[in-house]
Amino acid sequence: MTAEAAVRSRPLPRIPVGGLAVFLAAVVFLAGAIHICTILLVPSFARADGWSRLAAFAGADEFTQIPVRDPARANAAGLDPLFVNAACRLRLGAAPVGIAVEARERFWSLALYDRKGTIIFSLNDRTAIDGQLDMLVVSPAQNAALRLSPPVNLEQTVVVESRADDLIAVLRLFAPTPSAQEKARPILAESECLPAPLEGAAPSGR
Repeated sequence: MTAEAAVRSRPLPRIPVGGLAVFLAAVVFLAGAIHICTILLVPSFARADGWSRLAAFAGADEFTQIPVRDPARANAAGLDPLFVNAACRLRLGAAPVGIAVEARERFWSLALYDRKGTIIFSLNDRTAIDGQLDMLVVSPAQNAALRLSPPVNLEQTVVVESRADDLIAVLRLFAPTPSAQEKARPILAESECLPAPLEGAAPSGR
């Protein structure tokens, strides 16, 4: 018998059944430990998502400027340093929210984000009337009530329906130079982001 034939005829080593069971149990235990660790780490990563970063700066019933460069605070990702950015928290549970912006001589945009970080609506100065924005953000129920008794100036208002009751509005003003940034800040301060009860008139842009 040649050496090659002897190797081929040599029986394969057998793994004891008990040893195989221990090996499989160790694999299952390791997989379970990794899964548990992943679940425990999810909140830490979730706090760093886009919504959480915006919510850290969003004002209540007002637009609050988001610092693009601030080493002392965690900045919202994806913000263009050529813009002055501001955010406002919208809660539609009690009443619609009216948003009014007037910035005729510069590019601006406004976007509404839900908790998933998805933009549900956006527009800019080119789609607004003469650079002015008059918007009313409503829930489906509020929109139905609004249609039953619309205010007189509703035709000039952009009505946005949202299924989510908690949103963040991000307003961006083009300001590529320090002087342009100084001029943009008063526009942010004068922009409105306020509850607008249906009993009253819809907010009007200035």
